[in-house]
Amino acid sequence: MATTKFKLSFETEKPDIDLPLFQQSLPSSFQVYEEDGNVFVNIETPVDEDDNAKYLIDRELDRHFFLTCVKIRAEIIKKRFCCGLEMRYRIHGELPKDIKPQKWNYELPLQLRLWSMAVDLQNEFRLQILYYFHIIELAYPDNSSYPEYTDNTIPPHPLTECKFLRHLIAHAGDVSTKQLKLYCKYLNIPEKMYNVTDPKYQSILLGKIKLLEDQAKKAIAINL
Repeated sequence: MATTKFKLSFETEKPDIDLPLFQQSLPSSFQVYEEDGNVFVNIETPVDEDDNAKYLIDRELDRHFFLTCVKIRAEIIKKRFCCGLEMRYRIHGELPKDIKPQKWNYELPLQLRLWSMAVDLQNEFRLQILYYFHIIELAYPDNSSYPEYTDNTIPPHPLTECKFLRHLIAHAGDVSTKQLKLYCKYLNIPEKMYNVTDPKYQSILLGKIKLLEDQAKKAIAINL
């Protein structure tokens, strides 16, 4: 039988936890045990070391936190690790030689502040999406700037796609509008607003950050 092993870590020093009662609260496919002073959970899964099991244990721990206020995190234990190196850098540029004093309006100071805030939110992609679209919306306030989406076999216009992404992040529940349903089909995701517990959904939206960043940069450039 395939299993996936998780180590439980506690926000503060490990509190007294009633392991039999904790086990009683969990599905029969979960086995809780203590070893060398640490608490582990084995979950029966279709394959060994199944990353998808993180969703199963996280929702149980979210329930536990709601009932007890004890914050517990689960870390998957693997015999083999794949490691990727991510590097972020900024290229420092120079001011344009022909730069002049800025002619300010209502939109530009707000756009620039939102840009600065969004760039600093590398680990909060949902807020990045909201901030980037706010920048775009200040430059394109009219609905006519967002072409209608009618064919899910092709990508939407970039501005329209940015609007769809903002809707998926900002709301919860079922998708009701026809255009947004088509966009969900295009992304091959359920007709639901963003599900924070679904790693596949999150991965798809993470891949769209660059689109919003590029469109926000263009929106700011209009006023510079």
